[in-house]
Amino acid sequence: MNREIPLHVVFVEAWIKKGDQYLIAQRSLQDDQAAGEWSAPGGKVDLEVEEDIIENSLKREVMEEVGIEIENELELISSKSFIRSSGDHVVGMSFLATYKSGEPQPLEDQEAVKWMNKVEMLEIMPEHFKKTILKLP
Repeated sequence: MNREIPLHVVFVEAWIKKGDQYLIAQRSLQDDQAAGEWSAPGGKVDLEVEEDIIENSLKREVMEEVGIEIENELELISSKSFIRSSGDHVVGMSFLATYKSGEPQPLEDQEAVKWMNKVEMLEIMPEHFKKTILKLP
């Protein structure tokens, strides 16, 4: 592996729609990145060699973090880059997903989960999510 090439960590998140609401999760209060903030469930893309790596990683992360399944159809709604508190450069990809099954619960690295409509999300979500929320159907 060539360590001279600057690389990004790839992060994916799902704005999970059920009716007119979206599932959001509050990050762990002990998290080293954005502790206690409300966000869309997601995580880093696994270091795997496989077909549909982005989609599969997103489905795994949603299951690990909030315990639900999402439908296979995903729509990219935004992308951005940022620097984590660790100094890692990250490419973040936000997808619109549809709820499939399961009862949401705060699991890995989450404090709470709740279903909210867009107006409610705009009131409590950090500023950097507002452009993405406004793009949601």
